[in-house]
Amino acid sequence: MKLKEIDRTAMQAWSPAQNHPIYLATGTSAQQLDATFSTNASLEIFELDLSDPSLDMKSCATFSSSHRYEGQP
Repeated sequence: MKLKEIDRTAMQAWSPAQNHPIYLATGTSAQQLDATFSTNASLEIFELDLSDPSLDMKSCATFSSSHRYEGQP
């Protein structure tokens, strides 16, 4: 049984369990081709609202960048 879903290919992290509301962060890295053929890095924050009957999660913030980290190994 699905409670919520996000159609993304990304790394994800949940906010700490004791925090309310609960947030999910998803991130992609630059130069990794995604389903939309974008090569930008992105960070998105979603709020988990279980009182909303839809499967969608509300997007709270989005940050995109075409830059890559070029630091020393």
